[in-house]
Amino acid sequence: MWMFDEAAFRNLDALMKIVSPSMDEVDMAAYLRQRWSSLGLTVDTDVIGNIHACVKGNRDVNVAICAHMDTTAVQITKILPNGMLQFRKIGLIPHVLLGQRLNIRTAGGIVTGVVGFDATSQYGQPKGLVDEDLWIDICAGSQQEAEEQVSVGDLGVLSGELTTLNRDCLCGAGLDDKIGLFILEECMGSLVGKDLPVNLHFVATAQEEVGLRGSAAVASRHKFDACIVLDVDYATDTLTPHDNQMGSLRLGAGAGLQVKADNNPVMRRLAGEVAAQRNIRCQTSVGRFLYGGTDSAPVQISGGGVATLNVSVPCRYMHSPVEVCHKSDVEAVINLVSALVEHIAFRPSASFIPGID
Repeated sequence: MWMFDEAAFRNLDALMKIVSPSMDEVDMAAYLRQRWSSLGLTVDTDVIGNIHACVKGNRDVNVAICAHMDTTAVQITKILPNGMLQFRKIGLIPHVLLGQRLNIRTAGGIVTGVVGFDATSQYGQPKGLVDEDLWIDICAGSQQEAEEQVSVGDLGVLSGELTTLNRDCLCGAGLDDKIGLFILEECMGSLVGKDLPVNLHFVATAQEEVGLRGSAAVASRHKFDACIVLDVDYATDTLTPHDNQMGSLRLGAGAGLQVKADNNPVMRRLAGEVAAQRNIRCQTSVGRFLYGGTDSAPVQISGGGVATLNVSVPCRYMHSPVEVCHKSDVEAVINLVSALVEHIAFRPSASFIPGID
C-alpha cells in the first residue's frame, strides 16, 4: 500500500512551485514530459498543450488516467498610467483575491505582484466586493516601467507555498489539480513495468479551468474505453456543509466516488468492489452538479462514448490560496486507482455497458 512520506511531499512541492495558469501550461508540460520520458515513455503534445503517453498491452482495451495541469488564474487586461494593472479572473472570485500575492508569468520570467485594494473603503462595502475594487500592484512607478516587466494578456497565479496543517493536512494554492497530477505520477510509477495486458494511457490536460477544453481535444484524438479522472471535489465538512445538495464528503474519510451522470455505473461498481477487497477507504457523494465540472464530462461523450469515473480528493476552500486536502485521502486515491486499473486490465469482459457488462 502506498503511503505519503517525506519524499512524496517533496515531489508534490516541486509540482506546486511550477506556475501553470490555464491557457499557459507550458512550464508544467515541459516538466512532466521530462519526468515521463525518464521512465522510458514516449510523450506527445498536441496543439492545445495536452501531454499524453501510452504503454501498449496485448489487448485492444484502452484505459486512461487523466488529471488537468492548469490552475485558476488572473489575466492582465490593462496597464494604467500609474503602473497598476487591471485584470480579469479565471475561476476565482474577488473575495479570495483580496490582498493576495501573485506570480505573473511573462516573456521575461516570473514577476511578483499583489492584489491591491482601497483599505479605506471597508473592502467595497456597502455594495459588496466586486472586480473593480481590486487591481494588481507590482510596485512600478509608471506605465512605462510596468510595461517593461509585464504585458497585456500575461497570466498570473495565486502564490502560496505548500505547507502542512496539524501534520496530516496539505495546504496551498493550486492543489486543484496539482494533487491530481501528483497522484497520476505515483500511479504511473506503480503501473509502468507491470506488463499489463491493456493499453494504458496517461494524460495531463490543459485548459480545464476555461471550459474543459483540453480533455475534449485529447478524447477526440485517442480512443479510450475507460478513463479515470483525478481531481479534487468540494469537501462538505465545514460550517456551511451543503451536504443536503452534494452528499457528505469529508477530509480523512477516503477517496471520493461520485454518483452523477458523467460517472459510469460499471466503473463505479468496480471501484467499490476493489476498495472493499483491498480495504481502501472511499466515500460516495453526488457532486455539486448532476454532470460537468471536470474533465470526465467531455471525455464521456467523445466518439461513441467512454466509461468515465471521477476519483476525487476531498478539498476545502477550492479555488482559493488555502486549498486543504488530507494526506490519507491522497493515499486512498493512489491505492484505489492503481488497484482498479489492474483489476480492469485482467477483467474478462471489456464491456462497460450498464446492465450487460
